[in-house]
Amino acid sequence: MTTLESLLAELKTACAGLPDPRKEPFRDGQCTMADIGLSAFSVFFMESPSFLGHQRALEEGHGRSNCQTLFAMTAIPAGPHIRQMLDGAAPSAFDPLFFKTIAQEGVLDPFRRPDGR
Repeated sequence: MTTLESLLAELKTACAGLPDPRKEPFRDGQCTMADIGLSAFSVFFMESPSFLGHQRALEEGHGRSNCQTLFAMTAIPAGPHIRQMLDGAAPSAFDPLFFKTIAQEGVLDPFRRPDGR
């Protein structure tokens, strides 16, 4: 497993642990909290002005989207659904992953100033 795959797997686990505000039990076809959280993250990763439109076009043209190949997502939620589901989620849910990531040897080296800080 590559470093990117490992980090994305840990991110998926963190997203899966986000509180689910839905009142009814999970149904087939619904997006999981992992997919919703990864969708929110992937907007920054892909840098696309229309994330959902771009993913749907990729899926139609190539049979798979970046969400499936890079993030192993099972469903792609729409932007309003992502905002509704993640509104109020504590950013601190990602603290353990953040601190684990920056603690890895060499990961901060490209960001150090010439004096080593």
